[in-house]
Amino acid sequence: MFIADEERVTITSALPYIHGVPHLGNMAGSVLPAELLHRYYDVRGTENIFVCGGDVHGTPLELEALERGEDPRDIKDEQTQKVKEAYESLNVDFTIFSDTHSEYNRKQTHDMFEELYCNGLINEKTQNMAYCEDDERFLPDRYIEGECPHCGGLARGDQCDDCGKLVEPKEIENAECQICNGNNIEFRDTDHLFLDLTEFKDEIKAWIKDEKPVPENMEKQILHDLEEAEDRSITRDQDWGFQIPVERANERIEEEDLDVEKLDPEVYDEKVLYVWFDAPIGYIGFTRELFEDSDEWKDHWNTDADIFYSIGKDNAIFHTVIWPTMLLGSRNEEIEYGLPEYEFIQQYLMWEDGAFSKSRNRGIFIDEAVEYYPADYWRFYLAKMLPTDHDTNFSWDDFESEINNVLNDTVGNFVNRTLSLAEQWFDNEVPEADLTEDDREMLEEVEGLVEEYNSKFEERSPKEALDRGLALARAGDRYLSEEEPWNNEDRREETIYVALQIINKLGCTLYPFIPESSEKIMSMLGEDSQIDSEQDLLSEDDLRPVEAGRELGEREILFEKIDVSEQKDKVDTMEEESEEDNVLNIETVSFEEFGEMDIRVGEVLSVEDHPNADRLYKVQIDVGETTLQTCAGLRNHYEAEELEGRKVVVLANLEPAELRGETSECMMLAAEDDSGNVSLLTTDQEMSIGSKIK
Repeated sequence: MFIADEERVTITSALPYIHGVPHLGNMAGSVLPAELLHRYYDVRGTENIFVCGGDVHGTPLELEALERGEDPRDIKDEQTQKVKEAYESLNVDFTIFSDTHSEYNRKQTHDMFEELYCNGLINEKTQNMAYCEDDERFLPDRYIEGECPHCGGLARGDQCDDCGKLVEPKEIENAECQICNGNNIEFRDTDHLFLDLTEFKDEIKAWIKDEKPVPENMEKQILHDLEEAEDRSITRDQDWGFQIPVERANERIEEEDLDVEKLDPEVYDEKVLYVWFDAPIGYIGFTRELFEDSDEWKDHWNTDADIFYSIGKDNAIFHTVIWPTMLLGSRNEEIEYGLPEYEFIQQYLMWEDGAFSKSRNRGIFIDEAVEYYPADYWRFYLAKMLPTDHDTNFSWDDFESEINNVLNDTVGNFVNRTLSLAEQWFDNEVPEADLTEDDREMLEEVEGLVEEYNSKFEERSPKEALDRGLALARAGDRYLSEEEPWNNEDRREETIYVALQIINKLGCTLYPFIPESSEKIMSMLGEDSQIDSEQDLLSEDDLRPVEAGRELGEREILFEKIDVSEQKDKVDTMEEESEEDNVLNIETVSFEEFGEMDIRVGEVLSVEDHPNADRLYKVQIDVGETTLQTCAGLRNHYEAEELEGRKVVVLANLEPAELRGETSECMMLAAEDDSGNVSLLTTDQEMSIGSKIK
């Protein structure tokens, strides 16, 4: 049933990690279904918002920040913008794209934590966690990688990337620290807070069975995950993330005399909320940001709103078990959070029988896609290939076939042929027509296809809705061929009039999938090319005909046939070169780039412990013309006395960076083997301080 005008529709997609640009598989697996639904409701004139943002509290960003010697806060905006622009290059129409470190999300996260804790749904437990002896710190889940105990695939601390099973870090085989890449890991006890996942099992189970909010092929797995769920840690021993609102929770416990243990500030002031806890809360935090924290945001998240999520299958347990528990447990007098109306849970889009891989240049990444072909070509093909029920494979040959035979030959040719004839015979105007019974039957067939199109979207099947939209083009092409207006002059007015009505509906139905081309179609029909979200363009009551006498717009070619051989060879070559580099473990730089590096002999003048980092020294180095300071992670490898007076090789023109509050202006070069042994580089002969290395 179509949603009533007074209701609110909220659409979200899984939050992308902002470490690197997403690939086409990410687009098809989470963002695209949400985008299609968002634009569909725009065509239907239904108020809706599409909220998304960068997941910035994850391990990848902090590890990148450590490598770059920067604070994660200083690079999150740059990375978030890069991801946002990549998706927008494929015409993804976010209502808002923020990031999970925003102040609005901090407020929403603290609000929900307070409700959950004060309602007795968060409990303290002692957890045995991985601790890196070399880095002298606990390793949050994704700071440790190794082999999955279930399938042997790549397990990243809390989950296996290959089989999707939840994994405890202690279960991982051949575990490796992602900070130092060492194996000097032990497990130590540390206190953490856990979310109780048992309180609402019956309610969530009934919701899944009765409301059918998940695809049928995923229901059995989700019910199994729900049955096994017990509790899950929501805090971590690290710096990057939201602080735990200890004082706020304790004040409420005291004011309301709640039967809940107060939080110990000495334990929890130094910990942060874990990334998976504040990431889904970001959906609501972004909405608060969109509406500048006015009460309007609540209309999009209460039980009256229709809320849709689009996620990959690897995120199913978080969105169907953990997140509903958080929503139910956070309800209060101000807002009763609604559970999702539906969750698009996609399988994987693979790259020609293998996985996408940024490090191996395997597949096409979103920022590269539009360099090859227009955004609508990619959107169209990915929509046809949506991995709804099973994993699907991107194929260059299939991509070429769909663009040439369907988008160009079926859609483009029908539109161009009709408009060309209107231009030739009727001075580019919509002709007056005295419709026959056959003409009216044709228009009824069109309306029937539009109704089917609407039904498929309401049944959460955008891929099948696209098929109905394309059926309009096929029906129109058949109608023209049967009527043969080039041989039947007496029927030209009626034939072209009907064909123009079909094009009108074609432009509306294809808008979610190929918005840029659809707007061109509307413009060629002499209409405002912008979709008016307050008007339902596809309702039974509004045929929205292209009226007789209207002047048509300037005709233009919508699509062109493609030959993918050149692009395919280019991508394959990049992949092969990348594999060779991976085998050699080499990333090449140009001679000019190397020439810009000022590498010289220096002498260590003084060494002292870094005041804010356990594994760093603060070192003063004479490089000949001046003295530079570096922050070096050598405390686990050298005593201070071993370094003082030592001749070292220094990169002297390194861009200065702040490392834990201290400036680092240069870098001492060192070698490290697979066992984690470190040796500073020097020259094999006595060289004067400041001597250049070339």
